[in-house]
Amino acid sequence: MTGDWLQTYRRVPSPRARLICFPHAGAGATVYRRWSALVPDDVEVVAVCYPGRQNRLSEPFSPSISALAAGIAAEIARLDPAPIALFGHSMGAVVAYETTVRLERGYGLLPRKLFVSGRWPPGHRKSSGGAAPDLDDDTDLLDHLKKLGNKQLELFAIAEMRELLLSVLRADYRLLAEHRPERLTRTITSITGYCGDADPGCAVEDVAAWQTLTGGTFRLRAFPGNHFYLDAVAAEVVGDIVGCLRLTVGTSIGGVRAIW
Repeated sequence: MTGDWLQTYRRVPSPRARLICFPHAGAGATVYRRWSALVPDDVEVVAVCYPGRQNRLSEPFSPSISALAAGIAAEIARLDPAPIALFGHSMGAVVAYETTVRLERGYGLLPRKLFVSGRWPPGHRKSSGGAAPDLDDDTDLLDHLKKLGNKQLELFAIAEMRELLLSVLRADYRLLAEHRPERLTRTITSITGYCGDADPGCAVEDVAAWQTLTGGTFRLRAFPGNHFYLDAVAAEVVGDIVGCLRLTVGTSIGGVRAIW
């Protein structure tokens, strides 16, 4: 554990690179526990833990995406020097983007790459997915998760867990609904977009819209599956990430220090 924000399941002395992973709405750091076994031995996977869940269960939920990103960026800046890349799925994509902006502008740190998955960028009107679920209606919220392809709905049937899980999910969905950046900032960091080709909540063209938020290169790759396509192809996605990082060449852009 590094502070309260960052969880490392396999520590790597002097890592060649760190992959910092941001969970989707309603999830905790443990969704990335097995990713440590999917990367080379000299790459360290660091999972972000948002307040109000898992080891931070007693803490209040974050008041905003901006507050989340500010806290995470501060913790990343305190890590021992090593090349970093950021990956975020769904809500995690938005938080990872906002964190990247703060690392570049606030700390003069340039990640190797930002990987965004299963989410359209802030300010983009998505092309598909229908109406947002009613957050005050348990049935509507659970139906929404079922349509997206969530395979852990049985956990909501456990009385002791149902309200806890729903409260976390509602808090995260409200953060996304209320997120209104004062201005959209193009990152210096290049972006790669991933998605499921049959995601009912986020079409391939919605993920492609991330190209408008980078001053670097943009790359898009679709995998078979729905919103939770990562469950089936995590090894392939991680392999693609590792391959992208090996191809990235270090540089200094506009006075921002590249951290690799």
